[in-house]
Amino acid sequence: MPTTTDFQEYLDNLEEDHIEIIHELYESVSGEYQMGAFETERNNGNLFTTSDLNDFTLMLVSDEARDAFLKKLDQDYGGDFGWVGGHYEFVRSMNKDD
Repeated sequence: MPTTTDFQEYLDNLEEDHIEIIHELYESVSGEYQMGAFETERNNGNLFTTSDLNDFTLMLVSDEARDAFLKKLDQDYGGDFGWVGGHYEFVRSMNKDD
């Protein structure tokens, strides 16, 4: 599995990019753990995110790179809320059958 530090390359190669998947990615990276289809682990100061939904491994070389990636997710997938978590909760509540 090739490794990339390019945020856009990683996102472009996701097999799925609906908000549930993006939320799993966001939570995995921010918490440095396995969440849904993604697993993020720290090794020698770098974060590595892997998933069966992507042919690439994302490498984040610093906490600043992690924060920049999370900010990109918020900007690109946060909808009118400006953050992934808010948009995810909105979509989830709209999909509920009451």
